[in-house]
Amino acid sequence: MKKINLFLFLTVSLYAQQHLTILHWNDFHAQNLPFQVKVKSKFSGKDTSFMVSGSATMAAYLKKYSSDDSATLVLNAGDDFQGSPISTITKGSSQIQLLNLLNPDAFEIGNHEFDYGRTSLVEKITAATFPVLSANLIDTKSHTPFAGTYIIKRLGKIKVAIIGLMTTELPTLTLPDNVNNLRVNPLAETIHELVPQLKKNGADIIIALTHQGVDDDSILALRAPEINVIVGGHSHTPLFKPKQVNGVLITQAGSRGRWLGKIDLTVDIERDTILNEHAELIECRSSDVKPDSTVAAKVVELEQLADKSLSEIIGELKTDWKRSNGGESNMGNWIADAMRAYAKADIAFQNGGGIRKDVLAGPITVRDVWEISPFGNTLVTFTVDGATLFTMLQNQFLMSDEVLQISGLKYTYISLNGKKQLHDVIINETPLDRKSNYTIVTNNYIAAQTKKYFGFSLPDSAITPLHVVDRDVLIEAVKQQKIISSVIEGRIQEVKN
Repeated sequence: MKKINLFLFLTVSLYAQQHLTILHWNDFHAQNLPFQVKVKSKFSGKDTSFMVSGSATMAAYLKKYSSDDSATLVLNAGDDFQGSPISTITKGSSQIQLLNLLNPDAFEIGNHEFDYGRTSLVEKITAATFPVLSANLIDTKSHTPFAGTYIIKRLGKIKVAIIGLMTTELPTLTLPDNVNNLRVNPLAETIHELVPQLKKNGADIIIALTHQGVDDDSILALRAPEINVIVGGHSHTPLFKPKQVNGVLITQAGSRGRWLGKIDLTVDIERDTILNEHAELIECRSSDVKPDSTVAAKVVELEQLADKSLSEIIGELKTDWKRSNGGESNMGNWIADAMRAYAKADIAFQNGGGIRKDVLAGPITVRDVWEISPFGNTLVTFTVDGATLFTMLQNQFLMSDEVLQISGLKYTYISLNGKKQLHDVIINETPLDRKSNYTIVTNNYIAAQTKKYFGFSLPDSAITPLHVVDRDVLIEAVKQQKIISSVIEGRIQEVKN
């Protein structure tokens, strides 16, 4: 009798253990065409280049790594819009058309989905044939969610709940008019409200599909241990080894489709727990798969909408252009210099997050500049006195995630008790004069978010629009300069106390 009971116990236990594969990507940014990456070989020490990504490549990898059985879940954590000319030309419609072919099981809206305006986004997601989620994004007029809240999907014998969640920083990540009458509720609070309903509906595991970044995902895991897995986006972090925080598995797959995330889980559907997991990032090298022909045809069709002049070679880079959010970059220097020269201003500020693509040394095309600066931001100027400028620069040290790229000034800082303090400011080779006035050129996004970047709100009356798109200024600057060799010049430096 005991042997029979043991046999029954083992049979039930094996039945309860079910396999689930999750494939995920995020922050694709309309990288519909493959792009070149350069890495240093561990064996030879030499640089080697190869092509990665593209919508047709991603479709092929999704097909390649889908399980033979039905227990495969495909998730996208947002920011598929914005990053290439075709996304701008179609205001994101190109990405919805391609996602309809890739057919994710769920898509969480990212902040860049709002770049073409709220009304446009509503129109675009109406055409989506896949679930579009964002449970904590609320219309303040109707008091209803802007998109879907969650789905529960049966995969084999497993019932999986997926909750879509948006970063609470959304209002500062796009132009204010793009998110009028929208409120972002706290993520953990939203999860707490939904979990009883999900459990009542039989969910075995709960996945938070988030667009807020790895650091905030880690905090969410501490505040909402009810969830099992966080599949994230926004910070463009390639987590080659997933994080484990408070028993919650956290993953993210970099950006621009270079990697596809793959998670293999063994789920106990009787106890609603994950018994073991394995997660990895798979590099989507174009040469290693046969691109999906249907998706490739759609990409060609869409690219024909773009002007052929995008392929025009307008200059040559002698050095790789590299971005940085954490400090000075050679690319940021060049862009800020071009803005300042155009506006004939004393100083230029460019946000690192507005520079969307590195470029390898070699020919530079109109398309490259479109992809470097895809937002269509316009240039504006405003004037402040030196005392205000000093305060603006000091406020930069309060921002943990972005240091503005600069032109026309240099500054040094010292570190005291773990905090940075502005030390010395030079404006065009002359020490800052607190009583003098300085004209600043920047883009309309920074001008609308001066509270975030500079610590004070700038009234509209203080802003002078130049009625020119930043991208057009950069294209003309490349054409005029022809041969470009950009370096880091020490515009921002730490000095010893």
